[in-house]
Amino acid sequence: MKTAKYFLIIGLVFLFAGSQSFAQQTSAEKDFKFTIKTNPLSAMGGPLFVAWVVPITAEYKVYFEAQTTSKQSIQVGLGYLGSSPLVASIGDLGGDTSIVASGFRGQLWYKFFLTSDKSPAGFYIGPHFSYASAKLKNSVNPDDYFKATKMNIDVIFGYQIISKGGFALDIFTGLGVKHKTFNTSDFSTNQTFDDWKLNNKFTIGVPLGFSFGYAF
Repeated sequence: MKTAKYFLIIGLVFLFAGSQSFAQQTSAEKDFKFTIKTNPLSAMGGPLFVAWVVPITAEYKVYFEAQTTSKQSIQVGLGYLGSSPLVASIGDLGGDTSIVASGFRGQLWYKFFLTSDKSPAGFYIGPHFSYASAKLKNSVNPDDYFKATKMNIDVIFGYQIISKGGFALDIFTGLGVKHKTFNTSDFSTNQTFDDWKLNNKFTIGVPLGFSFGYAF
């Protein structure tokens, strides 16, 4: 939980500093080549959920975006998945047993910008791929575990603002498919997942999010 608090504080500092730049004009006069962004709110939960609303992981992530042409850019994202506040609270109950989550998430975007702004600013559309994997372990018995994976393939569209001072805000949504798997050390639970048809099944996904940082 302390890590999440520090991450949120750093993000708020970035947001406050960048808000001063938004009072100025946008990036039309400058040619930014790269952006570094994050979203500290993801430390509260994501991208893996149970029953669609219960987060089992928190994500600490960073995005790096690079201009490839005057109207295109490529963006990669790397994230560490730790225990969500919900899972962390289970481990803070004072008992002899705690549950710890760990994992990773990788993302890849390619953006085609549709407005007169130079990339990486303006309206954009493009493909997005994401893969996340995390395991929850029992501290007393490491062989007692719960593992989840999630893959997304989407078409993303969004808008990225870059101020004259270099503050960047990227807001996006889209449509695609997602694929989840769940696996545990308990055979009967795995059988339940199969009976409920939760494993190896593609469903519709609607990504939605934002990130902010600095362009240079």
